[in-house]
Amino acid sequence: MYKKNYSMDKGVRIIGGFVLIAFALMAGDVESITKTVVLIVGLYGAITGIINFCPLGYFILKEKTEKRKKASAGKTVKITDVKDLEFFEGLTDAEIGKVLSYTQLREYPRETSVIEEGKHKKIISIIFSGQFKIVKSIAENETKLIATIGDGETYGEMSFYDSDPPCVSVVSMDNAKVLEIDEIGFGELIGEHPYLGIKIFTRLMHMTSSRIRALNDQITSLGNWVLQSRQQLRTLVAS
Repeated sequence: MYKKNYSMDKGVRIIGGFVLIAFALMAGDVESITKTVVLIVGLYGAITGIINFCPLGYFILKEKTEKRKKASAGKTVKITDVKDLEFFEGLTDAEIGKVLSYTQLREYPRETSVIEEGKHKKIISIIFSGQFKIVKSIAENETKLIATIGDGETYGEMSFYDSDPPCVSVVSMDNAKVLEIDEIGFGELIGEHPYLGIKIFTRLMHMTSSRIRALNDQITSLGNWVLQSRQQLRTLVAS
């Protein structure tokens, strides 16, 4: 009851604020100072109402995330469970339903290597809940963190672009759940729904491009660090 009244109060504040703003702008025979006061009060009501709604939106999103974390691998994933995930942006409910019909919800404990560098595994995984780290081997028993990915992002898509083994490893950072599509299922999805397949590949390419750009930024930062180190070394030698 408290939450309902809280939301109604903020909703009334927003509506009332906009009504006062409209009145102040449309009233012609009212003194300018009165119009100014009404306009200020209206703006205050509308703005504070909207700001107070922001935490409500945050808690709604947090509730959806917690719901996904509690989902068991044996349950059927519903369209409403994934609509807010990045991978499904731009897809209709019908298209999301088609994608889900080819996926399987799987759970991975913390510190599980779901993809190992150099080992073939043709599976596209959409992160349902949890986080994963992408790491690259740089020496024996030593790895470099490339990126971390979370809800709605994907891994394993590079194996569908070529036949080469993965050049990085993907490791779960917590108890995570993913929607997996194997090679056969993905082929059937693309073959039976080619237009949807184009949208999926476009989404995958966009997400892969963003990841490559982030990697390029890391390389640029590393290059700048090397150049600065060389300059500092030259200065020390010269002195």
